[in-house]
Amino acid sequence: MFKAVVMEIKDNYIIVMKEGGEVVRINKKGNLKVGETIFCLDEDIYIDTRNNKNRSLKTWLIPLGAVAALMIILINPIFNMFSPGLNNTYAVLTFDVNPSIEFDLNDGGKIINVKGLNDDGKILDIKSIKGLTVEEGSNKLKELLTNENYLGNGNSVLVGFSFLGTDNMEFQERIENMVKTTFNETNVAFMKGTEESLSMAKEQGISLGKYEAILKLDEDGLEEAFENLSTQELLELLKVNNSNVFLNEDALDELQDEIEDRLEDENDDDYEDDEDEDNDDDNDNYDEDDD
Repeated sequence: MFKAVVMEIKDNYIIVMKEGGEVVRINKKGNLKVGETIFCLDEDIYIDTRNNKNRSLKTWLIPLGAVAALMIILINPIFNMFSPGLNNTYAVLTFDVNPSIEFDLNDGGKIINVKGLNDDGKILDIKSIKGLTVEEGSNKLKELLTNENYLGNGNSVLVGFSFLGTDNMEFQERIENMVKTTFNETNVAFMKGTEESLSMAKEQGISLGKYEAILKLDEDGLEEAFENLSTQELLELLKVNNSNVFLNEDALDELQDEIEDRLEDENDDDYEDDEDEDNDDDNDNYDEDDD
């Protein structure tokens, strides 16, 4: 069995590229699409029985093809050594304090790409983290966040994690244990996401951790969270939300309802205060008339 990516779909066969870079033809099956990753068996290889004219030529081409495939196998590890960022991403790990940071990990737990997701994250000097193991990189990130005064003073860390394919519990436990050990003096929330939620988070321009945290809030949770914010904080949240949408529709409706209720209550309080003042003035005038 081998893993391959669909490159082109012909009338009688499908052209795919195997993980090592070899291009082969397989028999047509299912409703496949270009770019889709599939698993094939050796018996899926397409054999053209219509032409026997070029058998002698194929006798020479097959050994040459084997040599070319061998060269790809030999060159690939060397190429990947100097281009780690081009390796397939196996999992994604995000950190949110105020800076929002994302690690792309390969299946060995090495950081093949690192980037800031918000303004604070983009100005943080995180380039040196690329190429480190996830443990080394997380410790380096903690050091940077501490030096820039983002950690401490009761700050919490929101961690998001997702595989870009099949889950691997052993790998996930490694990440969870690393997070607990690295941020052992900090409140940490670990949010396990999916490839779909990671895609949605990227569409909305936020980290996986933030996206998953919002999904975890039910209607009551949202109401409680919003009630603990001041009117000004709610207005600021709505302002930020309009420029960079990160709340889902239900959450946004809940936020707007809460703001409307707050403003109505404040207006009622102001009206009652005005009435009380008017009554006080009337009483004063009445007392003066009696005198």
